[in-house]
Amino acid sequence: MTVRPGRRAATAVVAAALSTGALLGAAPTASAVSTAPTMTTLPTGVPGKSYSDPTGVNSAGVVVGYAYASGQGVEASAVRWAADGTPATLPPLPGEAYAQALGVNDANLAIGISWPTGRTAWQSTAVRWAADGTATALPPLPGDLYSRPKAVSGSGIVVGTSYSSSAGTHAVAWRPDGTTVTLAPLPGDTTSEVIGVNSAGLVIGRSSSGIDAFHGIVWRPDGTPVRFQTGPTAGSGDWPVGINDAGTVIGVADRPQGVGSSRHGLVRSPGGTLRDLGAYTSPTAINASGTVVGSYQPDPGQLASHAARWSPDGTLTPLAREPLTGGNSSAVGINDAGTAVGYAWDGIPARQYQSGRIWAADGTLTDLAPNSSDRTALFVNNAGLVVGLFLLRSPGSLYPSHLTAVWRP
Repeated sequence: MTVRPGRRAATAVVAAALSTGALLGAAPTASAVSTAPTMTTLPTGVPGKSYSDPTGVNSAGVVVGYAYASGQGVEASAVRWAADGTPATLPPLPGEAYAQALGVNDANLAIGISWPTGRTAWQSTAVRWAADGTATALPPLPGDLYSRPKAVSGSGIVVGTSYSSSAGTHAVAWRPDGTTVTLAPLPGDTTSEVIGVNSAGLVIGRSSSGIDAFHGIVWRPDGTPVRFQTGPTAGSGDWPVGINDAGTVIGVADRPQGVGSSRHGLVRSPGGTLRDLGAYTSPTAINASGTVVGSYQPDPGQLASHAARWSPDGTLTPLAREPLTGGNSSAVGINDAGTAVGYAWDGIPARQYQSGRIWAADGTLTDLAPNSSDRTALFVNNAGLVVGLFLLRSPGSLYPSHLTAVWRP
């Protein structure tokens, strides 16, 4: 299925200064708007399961995700789409019925979960699928019942969480040779969870005592935890959200402000030096050169957030957006060429109300849903392939159905 969207008039962007911290770059005054490329939806290849959600893409254009018949994927099948869009089902573990693929690296190593009939996706075992589709279980730690992967590095290190309802969550890494490494929480904490990993084996995540705020962690390759940042925190605390192969980590911290707190974006250099992007900033992704994207709140008195790009030196450049009343936007992914993807919304940020966006390195905006909110962009690889969702709305249905979609450069 292909959809050819129309054009949208160019828009102007006016950026207000941040209240503290961030370096504000010049706002574009008349950002160009590009015609969107053709959208192609990907078939699942699974009989009776025509809907799908994508969860990752690699540099060759291989996409992974899961297919389902309806609802939110309770009885799901893991799918890996080849670069030409051909689907292949990834099997659950022997004796089990359902699976979801949750990520893929450039060697076509996919990760996900598998579970039997009578359980849910949260009562699952982590799985690693080889390039030929062979499934290998990644077991939970001793004393836990379930495991779930979060990310896989270019070198094949899988990181995730081991857990049970009684013992809480425990961060774990599974090395390519099958060795399981426990990622300990910070001293005084009892629970931990993983957020990401780079090819050198640096893992990011957070831990907590279970009753207080989160504490961000960078785990060294040997599993030693190092505090992500040492500044003051309030509210939910602090945690990292992304890492590149150079070892630069991005994250957020809730800093005390007056009687409450404000969220600050943080960038941690490989040597541990911390840069504060300022109040009301939220980074979400980082590329190989250290360029960061996310969102910021230009006016502390208004709840609207706008997509933004930060250069490696911390300079903020607002990304073009539409002049919607109360409109919001956020960039959620960036490739090494500087192309960013994300979405805009007006009101409720749930996926059924998002309108997909591509922002080129020169600031040119591509609106993927010029006349509706029926598609959103989630990932972009270094070849410029954008992966996201096309939403089918049925009369009387509370939630739209999802189809995995790609936009080729």
